[in-house]
Amino acid sequence: MLLFRSCLKRARRMALGLFAPALCAPVFMSPAFITPVLAQPVNEIVWTLTPLPPAMVEKDGKIVGYGVDTLDWFIDRLPAYRHKKEIVPLPRLMQSLTEGGTLCNIGMNKTPEREQILVFSDAVLPHLPVSLVTQTKNDDRLAPYLDDDDHVDLVRLIKSGKLNGAIRAQRSYGAVVDPILKSFSGNPTMTVIGTDEQFLPMITLDRIDWTLYFPAELEYHRRQKTPDTRFTTWPIAGNDHVIPASIACTKTQTGHAVVNDINALVVEHPEMPWVTFYTASLSQSDRKRYAREVRFWQAHKDDITE
Repeated sequence: MLLFRSCLKRARRMALGLFAPALCAPVFMSPAFITPVLAQPVNEIVWTLTPLPPAMVEKDGKIVGYGVDTLDWFIDRLPAYRHKKEIVPLPRLMQSLTEGGTLCNIGMNKTPEREQILVFSDAVLPHLPVSLVTQTKNDDRLAPYLDDDDHVDLVRLIKSGKLNGAIRAQRSYGAVVDPILKSFSGNPTMTVIGTDEQFLPMITLDRIDWTLYFPAELEYHRRQKTPDTRFTTWPIAGNDHVIPASIACTKTQTGHAVVNDINALVVEHPEMPWVTFYTASLSQSDRKRYAREVRFWQAHKDDITE
């Protein structure tokens, strides 16, 4: 019995999985009894899901959307782990990632602060950046503010005072756009509103001429609010390339392991089949734009600072 206990301890330390019963073969106990004791433990991962439409939409107590579909693609190919999903509101997200255990989140961008507590995978979900939105029938109004690449010069647009826009209060539109908006704080042609859910109806009613959305976000609101109206998304000068979001996990042994496994999947699938879920959330015109931008990003991502 003492020999058997010693053998079990060695098997656990070595984590030999299927080889563990062979290590203990000399003891006189049936394999049916030994195997469950020595089975390799499954590493648990808690996936934090934050309701952020349209990537993640809370519906009937569950989270759905292209972000969840993308995550499930990876989960199906990571059988060595026990996967658990938990809904975590955005204000609690970063705090939850410091409370112990292996927690992961999909769609997160690197920052120096986040890298102190999280390990990041290679980019898994390049997505289109915040863009300027107009009603398609009024696209000609934007012509004076376009550069040679048909990108909007946001500074020139706001400074002109000829078109009225609306943005959401206390929202970050990214490192390029935020300083521009801040420099025009209080401008009478730029309305700041607490929620952006009614911006498309406001454009349709000619109460405003433009707003800012991620293209997938625009299409989500269009389908919900104004399905019969066409809108155009315009790249903003200096903010025109895809944003390469990653999967981030807490810096546990399991967290590092799953990130390594995810990176291996990214290498094995350079065509990124999981982005079809994101593509389906875009308008037809933005799908073409996305295909062009992803090709550019794939060809130059080693030269682009994330």
